Amino acid sequence: MENQILLITDFSKASWNALIYGMEIYKKTKAKFFILHCYKKELLKQNRNEQKAESEIGLQRIMQGISFRKENVPHQFESISSQKKIQDAVQDITDSNKIDLFILGSPGDSAGINYAYHNWVSEILQSLDSFPILVIPETCKFTQKEFSEIVFPTPFTNSYKIQELKTLIHLAKLINADIRVLEIQESNGALNKKQLAHKEDLDTLLKGAKFTFHKLTDTTISTGIRLFIQSRNSNMLSLYRRKQGFFTRLFNQSMEKDIDFDPSVPVLVIPELNKNE
Repeated sequence: MENQILLITDFSKASWNALIYGMEIYKKTKAKFFILHCYKKELLKQNRNEQKAESEIGLQRIMQGISFRKENVPHQFESISSQKKIQDAVQDITDSNKIDLFILGSPGDSAGINYAYHNWVSEILQSLDSFPILVIPETCKFTQKEFSEIVFPTPFTNSYKIQELKTLIHLAKLINADIRVLEIQESNGALNKKQLAHKEDLDTLLKGAKFTFHKLTDTTISTGIRLFIQSRNSNMLSLYRRKQGFFTRLFNQSMEKDIDFDPSVPVLVIPELNKNE
């Protein structure tokens, strides 16, 4: 199978919308969607049985809903009910399947990815920190005619690997979107030699996609991203989750310090790979 996608669902409207959004992204290509629901393991056997039954019924309803959508002919679907923790259930699935992308639905009109919220989405992001994850706000609908660009902010302080950018490039090609590489500086300065070298490397790595470079100065990272997206009506934000650095500055803030950073567009989170990957 060309694309294998894992949707983690809690049976909410947000999760259903995320599934439909993902199906629209891959509408013109072959894809298999694994739909995972994890129910809480209770001490009482009766409660476990009830929760298992509710989980399976919920998944059956999703599969029934999918069956009415005849436009997604090249897609396959598999539902999985598990009493394990999400990270353990995901590990089981990834051990036997090459998952290309994880999809999460966020309730409301924002991605809810700021760790300070301590919500369902942020908790999953923290536990699944080695996978590319697309978080889709409940109010976002995919419209190919209106989709034009993905914003990719970077300070150029570190280099990237082609494998790390693979998901971003693949999605951009799939939906015919331009990648807008955004440099944000809190003061008005020039890139040093190391940063310039990393920018040149990135220019080479992105050759397979359509992209342009942009720059904002005299603003914070979170404010700069928000203003750039709003001013251009950008359709998606892609964030690189380095174990130390840029991503940490965005998401490991206290609630009081950076609560305003909560994108209202889908957010693709791509992880840093180990040196041997």
